[in-house]
Parts: sequence; structure tokens; C-alpha cells
Amino acid sequence: MKYVFIVNPASGQGGHEADLAPEIRELIAGNPNRDIRLFYTKGERDATVLADMIAAESSEEVVIFACGGDGTIQEVANGIHGHDNAILGVVPAGSGNDFVRELSKKRSNTKDYRKLHEIFSGVPAKIDLIRMSWIEGGVEKTRYITNGINIGFDGNTAILAHDLKKLPLVSGTGSYLLAVARNLVLKKGQKLRITADGKDFHTGELLLVTAANGGFCGGGVQSCPNADLSDGLIELLAIKDVSRLRFVSLFPKYKAGKLMDIRDFDDMASYTQAKSIIIEPMLGPTMRFVGDGEIFETGTLRISIEPKAIRVLKV
Repeated sequence: MKYVFIVNPASGQGGHEADLAPEIRELIAGNPNRDIRLFYTKGERDATVLADMIAAESSEEVVIFACGGDGTIQEVANGIHGHDNAILGVVPAGSGNDFVRELSKKRSNTKDYRKLHEIFSGVPAKIDLIRMSWIEGGVEKTRYITNGINIGFDGNTAILAHDLKKLPLVSGTGSYLLAVARNLVLKKGQKLRITADGKDFHTGELLLVTAANGGFCGGGVQSCPNADLSDGLIELLAIKDVSRLRFVSLFPKYKAGKLMDIRDFDDMASYTQAKSIIIEPMLGPTMRFVGDGEIFETGTLRISIEPKAIRVLKV
């Protein structure tokens, strides 16, 4: 078994040379009989290229650790997809770390994924991936998502939080909450046509819609509490165009994963689980949104689940 660490030095507001990298080098020095290597990314999609190359060139099983945030995990997952010998490892070093919250929800604390000495006793498990595709320049584009897609208020908030978390002393959750406050003033949602498994799900104005594999977004907001990374289903939640005051009153329950417990849930939101989803923008030819924290702009978006698509190392 080989172990490879791919570190994104830009994630989590940087600082990896003073924190994470020394831990990895200490692990390498303390295990001279194991094949452990360290790589750094230098730009966008580097982790995908590195993971693909490493998996393709390895003649044995290899655990490739995404050392960064949800975007870095997504990149490594896309790189190992299709390589049966590769296993996704996670070392949370981002601002939000939402995927690892779901990964550890029923097993252990997220902090366990920073205990590098425990990786050798980790157990691989198969998980689903969300496949999203769209047409760009007449060509179909495809990307796999590990955690979730957020459009409307949530997506706009995540896009703003992406900029805010670059500020000093602003955490992942802190940047999300600041962005929530800012976007409540603007109250920017979306107007979409959504079908789920061939049936109409929503048409018209809405505050937000989430298509998720995992249950968390925005640095710990449990938007989809029924999520399961290996159930072969996509969580689909849409909150209608409710007032600012109404959303402010609902946000604590939304953050805590208790939104579906409120009496009038069906009056202000829609929820289902599906295997395929189509989302069409109605305000223009394209829409901006985030997938695993990465910003996208597309026209019609086709989403489907790929069950048990990759293996992930659970500790």
C-alpha cells in the first residue's frame, strides 16, 4: 500500500508549512519502511491531474490524501474516479470542511482525520458521487461532486464567503454567517425550473436549492440531515421565496438540521430524494452556483448519482 499526500497550500487561509507539512514529514520520517510521498498543488485542478497520474502509474493500491478543503477533496475524487486501485483519503485543512463532517458523522470526530498516525488502521468504504453535466461552447462538460451543489441564497452566500474567508481572523463558519447577513439584505435567490426523476419539483422563484450527497454546507450548516454518502440518492431541498424575517427566524433550525421538523415545512419548502435532477435557469441563459465550494456558471444543469463510485478511507 502506498500513501500520497496532496497539499493545497492555498486552502484554509494558508499556513500549511507551519502546521500540516511538518506533521506529514514527521510521519514519513517515522515510517521508513512505508512508501509515503508529499506533493503540493500550484494551481486550479492540479490535484485532479496529480491524483489521476499517481493512480495510473501505481501498480498497487494507493491512498491519495486530499489535504485541504472541500474543493481539494473534490479535485482528488475526480482524479481517482475510474481507478480501482485508488482510495480517497481526507486531511481536513480548509475553511468549511463540510464533507468530512458527513464522513465522520456516524463514526468519529472530524478531528480524528487530522491524526495522521491513525491512517494505517483506516478502513476503505465505498461512497457515491454526484455527476453534474452541462453544455459549454457546444461541448458537454462533466464534473463529479463529493458533497453538494448550492444554488440561490446558499450558493450566493458561499460565493461571497469564498471572498470573506480570505480576511484575517475570519473562520469558515464565520465567513458563512457574515455572508448570510450580507445576502439577507440583498435577498438574492433564483428563479429555476427543477425536475426530479422526471417529475416537476419546482418552477419559479425560490430562495435556495441544494442538491447534496452530504448533509452539511457553509462550514457546518446541516442543510440535509437525512443525507447518506452511500445510499444511492441525492438530497434535494428547495426553500421557497420566503421573507427576510421568516428566513431569519428559520435559520437556527436550518443550521441545526431541524428545518423539516417545523409544522408548516410544506408551505415554505420542498424536499425529496432522487437519482436524477435537471435544473434550468429562468432569469437568463446561465446561473452561478457552487459545487463543493467551487464556483461554476452554467446553463441547464443535469445531475445524477453514481452509486459506490469511489472508495474513501474512514478512520
